[in-house]
Amino acid sequence: MKLELTQKLQQQQILAPQMILSMDILLLPTLDLEQRIQKEFSENPALDLVETKPQAEAPALPTNTVEGAAQKTESFDKVHEFGSQPSQFYDGSPRRRTGGDPNTKHEALQNTQGKPPGLRETLSTQLRLRNFSKRLQIVANEIINNLDHRGYMLCAPEELCESLGIDATHDEFWESYEAVRSLDPAGVGAVDLRDCLLLQLARDPQEYPIETKIIESHLDDLAMNKIPKIAKDLGCSVEDVKDAVEIISMLDPFPGGRLESEQTIYVKADVSVEEVDGELVVRVENSSIPSLEVSDSCRSALKQSKGDQETSSFLRKKIESAQWLIQAIQQRQRTIQDIAVALVDYQREFMLEGPDKLRALKMQTLADLVNVHLSTISRAIKGKYIQTPHGLFEMRYFFTGGVDNADGEVESRRNIYRQIHDIIDAENKAKPLSDTAIAKKLQENGLKIARRTVTKYREQEGIPSSRLRKVY
Repeated sequence: MKLELTQKLQQQQILAPQMILSMDILLLPTLDLEQRIQKEFSENPALDLVETKPQAEAPALPTNTVEGAAQKTESFDKVHEFGSQPSQFYDGSPRRRTGGDPNTKHEALQNTQGKPPGLRETLSTQLRLRNFSKRLQIVANEIINNLDHRGYMLCAPEELCESLGIDATHDEFWESYEAVRSLDPAGVGAVDLRDCLLLQLARDPQEYPIETKIIESHLDDLAMNKIPKIAKDLGCSVEDVKDAVEIISMLDPFPGGRLESEQTIYVKADVSVEEVDGELVVRVENSSIPSLEVSDSCRSALKQSKGDQETSSFLRKKIESAQWLIQAIQQRQRTIQDIAVALVDYQREFMLEGPDKLRALKMQTLADLVNVHLSTISRAIKGKYIQTPHGLFEMRYFFTGGVDNADGEVESRRNIYRQIHDIIDAENKAKPLSDTAIAKKLQENGLKIARRTVTKYREQEGIPSSRLRKVY
């Protein structure tokens, strides 16, 4: 072993900061882009918003293919020329920071809908309203904190009783546990699915002997749709079992889920497609994106700071960052426009006639049409939505594989899903079709498809097998 110095020559590709910023901006949906612009505006003094008349129409975006990333500006003598040319993609009103009435913002916050109470908050409120003793409420709240999102116990009650960090007797724990199980919605505090369903049946004053026996001893058979076996084991008719199953199906297997609602995620169309006189007009939605320019005051400060190296370096970096951001946003708009135009042209029949005319499309095919790299297509459509004459769709919806048909063309996978749904909806429920029979029907319609492919597509759509679809 020895220590020595060696020289090595190699080629290495390094992404410039402008390229990294362009890729980051391209990934952002419209709502996220608005937040990114507001963040950059608040942090970078070199950015300014362009005053634009609300009624002015925005110039159309170019439809040529996306160009390479902008080269880094070598001399800041061109800053004045660049700053005097505001970005041309904003057709909404200006959004300058103003010293408006603070009460307006306060009222807006007060009128904003708050987050609804969750499972634990709802159960704790019920405890207080039922006038339980303070000691019992303390133990019951500890039990409530050990429920999962479904309303089930995270561990066995016996284990929880032993591991509680508060000083509670055995009787106090079980009294509190039964108090929690008596709260609404019915079924909370259960240890498993059987316990949850039985708790809900117990709330009804009517007796359910068959339903209770099915839940206690035949849940697995019920999951496999073995109705005749259940009827034989219980000594009752198939019709009685079917009636009992209908009642069981109305019970909630996850009672806590209705109170643990997830936050609503709002989407905004990034691209709109309209049919005008038989022609499809594609528009990238820019009305909410502010128009940016390099600040005049920052340019003036740069000219006056030639003797101060630290101040000059700071201003140059901020102006350079502002310039890169404006260029990245402009390039994002051009790229999305080009991709959207090519996508709409390829899926023209879908846009005019509806989802039944969706064509199979791969990202590489569109990349070749737009003359960009495959990764650019992937970034540009990620999280983006397009408003079509037939509804709002995620742009990834239009990229799907397919199966060859009798005409030699590729049938979209989503169209095959739809055909499988139609065949199953029309089948005799007493004698449901097997995957082999479904494959034969699709082959009669001109599709070259195998039985295992039908099985895969059926499972992807969450459709149960023929055995589970059978109605007795």
